Amino acid sequence: MPRLVMAIRWTRFMSVLAVVSSLIGALLMFGIGTVNTLKAVMLAINAEESVIEGSRISPTELATIELLECLDEFLVGLAFLYFAYGIYSLFIQLGSSDSDVGTWSRLGGISTLKKTLMEVLIVLLTVIFVKGLLERLSFRGLEWTYLVIPLSILALAASTRLLQFEGAEGAKAKESKGAEE
Repeated sequence: MPRLVMAIRWTRFMSVLAVVSSLIGALLMFGIGTVNTLKAVMLAINAEESVIEGSRISPTELATIELLECLDEFLVGLAFLYFAYGIYSLFIQLGSSDSDVGTWSRLGGISTLKKTLMEVLIVLLTVIFVKGLLERLSFRGLEWTYLVIPLSILALAASTRLLQFEGAEGAKAKESKGAEE
């Protein structure tokens, strides 16, 4: 039986693949965001009015849309980075505490990681909605089907709020159980 337990303990190091892949994804998204930021700067510097699909759009509007896309890419990169650190601290580091790490890096468990990633997803969807809204208002008319994104943002926000209440109730139950003993 001890060999089986040792084999199971060593399987946690398979999560290194998830950590390394997430770090590579974060670096890729940061690189794409940086390149697109430079493109937005070049759009603003050149300042030529463009005609896209029959509508005139100013260089500042194009640069704003491009910068919102960059914000989206940087947020995805940060989500990958946070996921990599979360997987590392949950499965590889196994709770060894380091006094030098900041409060941002303390991870309570998989539920904290899941909740934080859901909050990042809400922010990403909001950025996508605003960017798409600007594009649609500049290039073509707004359609009622575009309301799907804000409705999904509201649904995710409500589910995240429910996760907060679930976590708060679990903490209260642990506190009351500890007080009884």
